[in-house]
Amino acid sequence: MSGKEFEDRPVTQLTQALQGNIPNLNIVFGSGKPGTSGSVNVRGNTSINGGGPLILIDGILGTLDRINPNDVESVTVLKDASAAAVYGARGAFGVVLVTTKKGGKNGKTSIEYNNNIGFTTHATNTDFITSGYWNAKINDDAMYNALGYRTTRYTDEDYEELLARVNDKTENPDRPWVVVKKDASGNDIYRYYANFDWFNYLYKKTRPKNEHNLSFSGSSGNTRYAISGSKASEQGIFNIDPDKFGRYNLRANIASDIRSWLTISNSTHFFKSSYDWAGLENNFSTVANNVSNSPTYHYHAMYVPRNPDGTLTGYSGINSYPIGYGLHNALESGTMRGYTRGTEFTNMTEAVLKLGKGLSLTGNYSYREYRSDYSYRQTKQYYSKYPGQLELSSLGALNQDKLRENMGKYAWHFINVFATYQKDFGDHHLTVMGGFNQEDRFYKRIGGIGQDLLSENLNDLDLVIGEKQFEAGGDEWAVRGGFYRANYDYKGKYLLEVSGRYDGTSRFPKHSRFGFFPSFSTGWRISEEKFFAPLKNKINNLKIRYSYGSLGNQEVDTYAYISSMGTGQISYLVNGQKLNVANSPAPVAPTLTWEKITTSNLGLDFSLFNNKLDFQSDFYVRQTKGMLSKGKTQPAVFGASEPKENAADLKTKGFELSLLWKDHFDVSGKPFNYSVRAMLSDYQAEITKFANDAGLLSNYYTGQKLGEIWGYHYDGFFKTTEEAQEYAKIVNQDQINRRRVQAPTADLRMLQAGDIKILDLNGDGIIDAGDNTLSNPGDRTVIGNDQPRYSYGLNLGANWNGIDLSAFFQGVGKQNWYPNLEAQAFWSVYARPYDSFIPSNFQDKIWSPENPDAYFPFLRGYTAQNSELSVANDMYMQDIAYLKLRNLTVGYTFPVTLTQKAKINKLRLFFSGENLHTWTKLKTDYIDPEQVMSDNTGRSYPVGRVYSFGAQLSF
Repeated sequence: MSGKEFEDRPVTQLTQALQGNIPNLNIVFGSGKPGTSGSVNVRGNTSINGGGPLILIDGILGTLDRINPNDVESVTVLKDASAAAVYGARGAFGVVLVTTKKGGKNGKTSIEYNNNIGFTTHATNTDFITSGYWNAKINDDAMYNALGYRTTRYTDEDYEELLARVNDKTENPDRPWVVVKKDASGNDIYRYYANFDWFNYLYKKTRPKNEHNLSFSGSSGNTRYAISGSKASEQGIFNIDPDKFGRYNLRANIASDIRSWLTISNSTHFFKSSYDWAGLENNFSTVANNVSNSPTYHYHAMYVPRNPDGTLTGYSGINSYPIGYGLHNALESGTMRGYTRGTEFTNMTEAVLKLGKGLSLTGNYSYREYRSDYSYRQTKQYYSKYPGQLELSSLGALNQDKLRENMGKYAWHFINVFATYQKDFGDHHLTVMGGFNQEDRFYKRIGGIGQDLLSENLNDLDLVIGEKQFEAGGDEWAVRGGFYRANYDYKGKYLLEVSGRYDGTSRFPKHSRFGFFPSFSTGWRISEEKFFAPLKNKINNLKIRYSYGSLGNQEVDTYAYISSMGTGQISYLVNGQKLNVANSPAPVAPTLTWEKITTSNLGLDFSLFNNKLDFQSDFYVRQTKGMLSKGKTQPAVFGASEPKENAADLKTKGFELSLLWKDHFDVSGKPFNYSVRAMLSDYQAEITKFANDAGLLSNYYTGQKLGEIWGYHYDGFFKTTEEAQEYAKIVNQDQINRRRVQAPTADLRMLQAGDIKILDLNGDGIIDAGDNTLSNPGDRTVIGNDQPRYSYGLNLGANWNGIDLSAFFQGVGKQNWYPNLEAQAFWSVYARPYDSFIPSNFQDKIWSPENPDAYFPFLRGYTAQNSELSVANDMYMQDIAYLKLRNLTVGYTFPVTLTQKAKINKLRLFFSGENLHTWTKLKTDYIDPEQVMSDNTGRSYPVGRVYSFGAQLSF
């Protein structure tokens, strides 16, 4: 993919530009946190042990989130084993080659500047109930129907106060939202009767962002150069004290022909990022509880953040639940803050020697270093529930004075030396390449935590006067190998390539560290044959391809082959001290070695109608042999878990299709150019070998399609309590309704109208999972699959008379998601009956005699907590297939005749929108279906909708 294809699209992450544009380069944006890139895999699952593609930026190992998209010349994805063979162990999951822009040889200097300024807003529904009365009632009803008491502990008198204010959008002086009343001891205490919009208090509707890019490129004599820099900043979702992200990039590519036989080049890249936030420490380490569309609990609409005297609220005074778990306390304090910093430096120096006709020798050395810094300061926070009295919060996240700091350093060294020979023998063309590669990586981290500091404003572990704890660790590994590749073609018709690598890694025992992985590929350009000549004017190109290759995967634990002992301190005191202890080492298998991956790939390419239509297709089968997994079950007297062995196999089948149509015609005497590009890809993986003789469904098993979801079959709701009771006499649902069985009274435990009816598939009168095995799964069957199928993209582009328009659609054709017990944004009060943000239309989805066709059953809290609703079933299985309008861009390029008067070669203005709309069958519009592909709770940092405008200039 050429960088020109996305240079007019103002993206700050390269993965945004690549998503949906390269078949089977699968990119998922599971988080919208500023600065976050999408997760990447090539052709789906390669191993049950995970792994991602090798990313090489100008030949240097890198990551896609640290490169400026404006620097990119092209992106190439090597998918099959034959193409990736020379990259060895690091290329087992595919290779992504990013080439950055280099200087030209025309002797001129080109200066380019572009910017984009915009804002991010919510992409999912954020219309929540802000009525104190209804928020309290829904939560209280759910809790009462589950456990027989109200969440809020509000009395009927309190409900009368809430009802009196139910229509007050703002506080009425005659009906204040905070009232002083007497508690059981006769003390004055605040009571809360508000209609407060907590969501918009905590989170911003629009968040600004901007980016600026400047580059110089050209040549002088025998030296070519390209130098660029960029600065980007983005504000996050928090409203009170916004989180902020910043990024700086600087790149310099310089090459010089020192002699006619010697070229020296150097590529340098510097990257720096910063992320600052206020609030609780886990805001951005786990994110789950604090930044999503159902982010926190107990932010009920009847509560407010501050009392009339300005003090912060913390507890209602009549129940034991903290209001919002103290998030607003942390945000308002101004002293609870954290930051992360990332700094990366990479440099590659390369020499190319022309040793003779067709023979060259290339050698390069690269160094890459990445440093990370983390700091978080927590201070003691106070709240008030009694007028005139402050109390220290009882929450651990708010009642300590603590500083945590961590630093880490990664360092890589890369050496590559290879020779290339090219020779033509008439119509025969031969290229041979062979070389050596070595890479080693070192990692070290150190950190500390200190309690009680001398200052609230100065953050340094030297100021700690209380307990201090320090931690450290690290690891290192290396790979080394020799590689070769030979290409032959005859008249450009018959193509043959053989390649391979002899690879070694430090991650396996010495006797099994090295492996040989050969590959080959062949092609036939049928369109170049004489017999094809009559068709050449219609079918301009026709080629078939086949390849077979092998690779080794070394992406396992760095010291998986070493029996290691963990160390630490016991949690209790012995003679006034916490003693140091070491854990017993777990056994390891002495035969650990490479996972071996072989891929067969068949391709067909053709072009039609004077190359207006271009089609490419690939069909592949990938086999992964010897995946690391637990070995055969050992006797109980073994005394430890089974050591990992090369004991499992996986097969993945898939295809990739790409179609491009380009044409033009005249409109008002000026050319109208347009293009349509469509892509479709798919893969499915199956376990073909696994040591699970018992066929336990809680583990992998032979024949399993990865992503299978086993579940029950629900048959709607009982229409009457009598029907429910009759069914209970013949079918026992207690194992599935286990939370209800624990209810304090019989009337809360029994089945009734509006409850779910579960089908007894095996006819034993008990709804259960049987032995949880393939041979006896109880009443469950496979009801879905959580792996994405049929990923597609559609890119539309047109330009006329300086006006350009592009639209990009991307989607997934088939995928299931079952909301787990933490999916509060989906289940709301059916999960935890103290939900902060209840969707405004949620009441319409609750079953009642007047609403028998509702989506959800009779209202009962905790039924989605390891019970009933949270147990996978076909009734609430979600179809998260989606189609997104990823981008729409409109631009105008001023005529050169005008801009050249100001010595401007090009001036373009544009407006762009990202993530503009989503079409999906997901049963809620409060969750982005793409985000639950990587986090099945739906509670990650929300991906936003972005609008931006800017200018592109070149001189």
